[in-house]
Amino acid sequence: MPTDNKPTDTENKAPWLRFGEQREATFLDSVAPALGLAARENPAKADDPTALDLLVEGEPADLKTQETPFFTAERKYGLPPQHVVTFNANDYQRYKQTGNPEILFWVRWREELSGWGAEVEEMEGVWRTSVAQIEAIVEAEQAPLHQYKRRQGDQENANASYLLDLRAMDCLDCFTGPCG
Repeated sequence: MPTDNKPTDTENKAPWLRFGEQREATFLDSVAPALGLAARENPAKADDPTALDLLVEGEPADLKTQETPFFTAERKYGLPPQHVVTFNANDYQRYKQTGNPEILFWVRWREELSGWGAEVEEMEGVWRTSVAQIEAIVEAEQAPLHQYKRRQGDQENANASYLLDLRAMDCLDCFTGPCG
């Protein structure tokens, strides 16, 4: 499984991009084959680092690895942090222009199981949704938009993320924990 070179500064984007590349390689080498997914790196990434990460069954897809629960989801938005993932608003806008790509969330609640007065149980699994499904949830106002206070005016990092409930997605496999 992955090495633990997880960055700590949430506002410094470059180390997070490298971390994401490490997780993507691990996903392609071990997780996707375990799930029976025919997945490979999207060749377009060689020329465009913002291209979708993967081709899954030959179709464009993006991988979102999440390892830190959104602990304040319940207090601020009434959503259980056990099942909430974040999806950057800028990615949402960009992906809507690229058709209807699949989005895979590889969730790994392992080390950070409590914070901000909330707790989650250890959990790991992979969930699948599409941009069209996310758009329907956003349009129905079922995905709160969280504004990052420290990032307002930041031109490098996402300023806001939608909070999505994993239980509204297809669970490809849940390796450990209360998956929904």
